[in-house]
Amino acid sequence: MRKFTARSRKNRFQMLNAAKEFLKRAFHHDGVRRYGANTLWLMAEKVIRLAVGFSVGVYVARFLGPAQYGLLNYAISFVALFSIFCSLGLDVILVRELVRFPKLTDMLLGTSFLLKVCGFVVMSAAVGVGLMFLADVESKFLIWIILSGYFFQTFQVLDFYFQSCVLSKYVAISQMLALLTTALGRCILVWFQAPLWCFAAMEAAYAFLTSVCCWLFYRKAGKRLRNWRFDWRIAGELMRNGLPLLFAGAASLVYLRLDQVMITTMIDEGANGQYAVAVRLAELLFFVPIVVGDSFLPSLVGARNISEERYRQRSSWLLKGMFYLALAGIIPVALGGSWLIEVLYGEAYHGAAQLFMILCFKMILVYPGMIYSKWMIVENMQGVMLFSTVGGAIVNVILNIFWIRAWGAAGAVWATLASTLSIYLFFPLAFRRGRRAVAFLLRALLPWK
Repeated sequence: MRKFTARSRKNRFQMLNAAKEFLKRAFHHDGVRRYGANTLWLMAEKVIRLAVGFSVGVYVARFLGPAQYGLLNYAISFVALFSIFCSLGLDVILVRELVRFPKLTDMLLGTSFLLKVCGFVVMSAAVGVGLMFLADVESKFLIWIILSGYFFQTFQVLDFYFQSCVLSKYVAISQMLALLTTALGRCILVWFQAPLWCFAAMEAAYAFLTSVCCWLFYRKAGKRLRNWRFDWRIAGELMRNGLPLLFAGAASLVYLRLDQVMITTMIDEGANGQYAVAVRLAELLFFVPIVVGDSFLPSLVGARNISEERYRQRSSWLLKGMFYLALAGIIPVALGGSWLIEVLYGEAYHGAAQLFMILCFKMILVYPGMIYSKWMIVENMQGVMLFSTVGGAIVNVILNIFWIRAWGAAGAVWATLASTLSIYLFFPLAFRRGRRAVAFLLRALLPWK
């Protein structure tokens, strides 16, 4: 027994030394420090966004009330339905190409920028056509104001440049400065009891300020916009790779934004105000997988170029980590979030608490799903993503039509959960590569792997 105890003590000592040595090597590894610092900057921006956006959002929602707050979010969602024309599905593709071909940076940025400007023109025309079916003058005015901010999102190519260089701190700082400025502006508007269109103008102001700050950091790095060049060959290649993601993004916007438009149309602005509060709070929970996915995308591309084994291990580790993080946080977040809604927003938003508790189950799907989507892009499975996302959007629309009528705003929540599950696990099974992707996802999430 004494011999066995001594052996156990020795094994524990060896394990501690091994763990200590592993951590020492990890923290002194240049790649770990770079990606770790990059992730921390993005995380800091999201935490500040969480704190500032939540507190100011409560202040604004209390002032506007469910009906006016619902109308504002209806206008935001209406414009967002057409925003895919502004992105053109180039976002992740551009980061990937910038990592792969750093010598073509100016051509890639210049070409992407001009493509996005053309996309904004198409977006504006599409919104104009959509407004022909709206009779409400106030809604039209709000929509045009919010649309103006999307022009400045064409400069988002600077964001992707910094992502490719693992320098997301500049983007984070830019977004934090824009956030704090517009948050102060919203508080001033509430103080002076400004009309609703002023709050819509703050949505456009945020995009403008973010673009200006990113441009200043770009100049500070010794880069110039005048060096950008347009190349027809690169444009064709970007559009060819981005086209599946464009349609996939359009489908994503349908099941992410159409629900608020349908709730307002099928019920009223007050019901959408309740739903918008629950959705806004739930969206803040998803900053972790978004940050990790954006930060580690260059790492996945780089690992794939070096070693297939390292690439698969890194992908599996990220999937597993995000999944179990969601499992650990779902119960306390659901209970605490519903309590916060009732305490902070007041009795007028009582219905939002129940909706938020249901939305929390989306964490189980979204947390590993964000990494899963990045992995599929690295694997060039844009076609599978397109089919799956379009299928999920169709499922979402059909379920919304019946479930909103049956259960109100709660029906839209359950429709979102069902469509998200179908995107990740059901529709990819139609393809051989998709079945391989689903198998990889499920293997990564097994606890004994």
